[in-house]
Amino acid sequence: MESKNIIHSQEHQFGEVVDIILQHRSRASKAVNEEMLLTAWSVGSYISGKLKSEEWGSKVVTQLSEYIRSHRPDLKGYSRSSIYNMEMFYDEYSSEAFRNTVQQFFSNGIVQPKTAQLTESDKEFVQTMSGQIFNILKMTSLSNHILP
Repeated sequence: MESKNIIHSQEHQFGEVVDIILQHRSRASKAVNEEMLLTAWSVGSYISGKLKSEEWGSKVVTQLSEYIRSHRPDLKGYSRSSIYNMEMFYDEYSSEAFRNTVQQFFSNGIVQPKTAQLTESDKEFVQTMSGQIFNILKMTSLSNHILP
């Protein structure tokens, strides 16, 4: 009888260790997802600015992708289409229409605001929304923001 209690106690303790592992794994995944979104946001912002100012044309984005592939083969996920997806991600979620929609949700109390910052380069955006939009964006992964 005593050995059954010891085994049951160990199983319970082992289960607690597994729960700790899973909790930290989940937190790590969330942190990685947030950094991936921040990377896409920052790259998209940079590319969008270059394209809108007409400093870069579409061929430059292809050249950038080829540059990354040849000079930094360890950096995966920066094909021409992926880079354009990052630019579209930034353009969509920094648009006036999207900001107005989100502001409606905040003013109606549907979404509770939290203060956060995206990057120093997006000061106007951060000031406008106090980083609230990014808190909404990071509720899912980058691939869910990209239409097939």
